[in-house]
Amino acid sequence: MKVKCRRPRRPVRRMVHRVCMTIRSCTKRHKRTFMAILHSTSALVLVGVILFLIFYDMWYVLPTIFDPEGLVYGLHWLLVVFLVCNVLGNMWAAFHCDTSVASLAIGRQKPAEGEAHLWHYCSTCQLQVPPRSWHCKACNCCILKRDHHCTFVANCVGHKNQRHFLGFVFHLFLGSGLALIYNGIYTWKYGSFLVADPLLMVASLANNITDYDAMSWKFVVATIFKLNLFAFVVALVMFSFQMILACRNSTCYKIFDRTYNLGWRQNLKVVLGNRLFWIFLWPTIKSPLPHDGSQWYIEPSGKKINII
Repeated sequence: MKVKCRRPRRPVRRMVHRVCMTIRSCTKRHKRTFMAILHSTSALVLVGVILFLIFYDMWYVLPTIFDPEGLVYGLHWLLVVFLVCNVLGNMWAAFHCDTSVASLAIGRQKPAEGEAHLWHYCSTCQLQVPPRSWHCKACNCCILKRDHHCTFVANCVGHKNQRHFLGFVFHLFLGSGLALIYNGIYTWKYGSFLVADPLLMVASLANNITDYDAMSWKFVVATIFKLNLFAFVVALVMFSFQMILACRNSTCYKIFDRTYNLGWRQNLKVVLGNRLFWIFLWPTIKSPLPHDGSQWYIEPSGKKINII
């Protein structure tokens, strides 16, 4: 007679599973509250980091490089104000812009004659939605040319606000890159690269160093430099990736879809509008988009269609 061997119980695994299921069900029940907390926290952290770097660079770093009473230092203040206004302005514009299917004119929320086969049905919204429109669980609606949901701007990035998101990450990349140059000079002048790693700092302290305050400040300088470097790399990657998608007329939702590629210039006009790169100068510059996001042109038999 064969005796069946019982599999050993796994109480830890069961407990982890129950905790995960509890968190999941709680998140579903309080979805709006959770998303509001997540969006607010992300925006506050980003603004806090920006303000901290401004305070650190303008009051500690730049006075050691330029004369605080000189013209160059004053010009840097103007540049900082310009960058911050562009970051926060584009951030607000991307948040405030309604890029959902419901933002279309009433007559455009239904397919035109002969276009019904191009639209698809959203089972969540229970509506026919235009091509390239997909449902976002966070926004609980379908987004025109949905790219991704951004917690920093507390909104989905889509057809109508992608230009503002590009301006947002572009000025983040520009500002963090400028700060990285000055922080690199400041870090080099203080010799803080040697204590950029905590283990190297401990080794340095072990070598009969008595000036602990100076070493601690060097460690702070090195840590801020690394954080600045991280912010610069993230902003650069985000901006480069978004520009590649814009030039190909693709989205994060469907990265490899080249169906709507009309050539890089026409593709950029679809995202940035008729004024193209002028929109990077200020977030309120008017740059009309070629269409409302309900109709999308393709490139049949290799012949590009002029959509302007």
